Amino acid sequence: MKKIAALLLLLFGLCASAQEPQWDEWQKTSCYSNISYRLLELGKHGEQYRWKIQFRNDYDNIISFNYHVTDKVGKYTTTTHRKALHQGQVSEEIDLYTKSQDIYILADKVSMTPYPENFVECDGK
Repeated sequence: MKKIAALLLLLFGLCASAQEPQWDEWQKTSCYSNISYRLLELGKHGEQYRWKIQFRNDYDNIISFNYHVTDKVGKYTTTTHRKALHQGQVSEEIDLYTKSQDIYILADKVSMTPYPENFVECDGK
């Protein structure tokens, strides 16, 4: 009887942990190697997919940048916002909704200040 109870407890624990969504590994943006992001897919809600995204500043100073999230390559219509992060800071979780399960992240207009000025070139790493 104890073996059955232990087995049921183990199965319940495995099922509960398998259903909990996990964050993807940190990825560098395609243009700026010191801006990283990670995604958490929360599944489909109605006709849209729900996501969370976080950004991380791997530069040695404060930065600000624009970011775009879209479900179509070359189209920046889903989200366009500006974010400022201190050295090593991870952003808050940002909720996103897309029509497609395939999404694309673009960071641009990076500045080494909290203001949209003196943009740095893409390092392409």
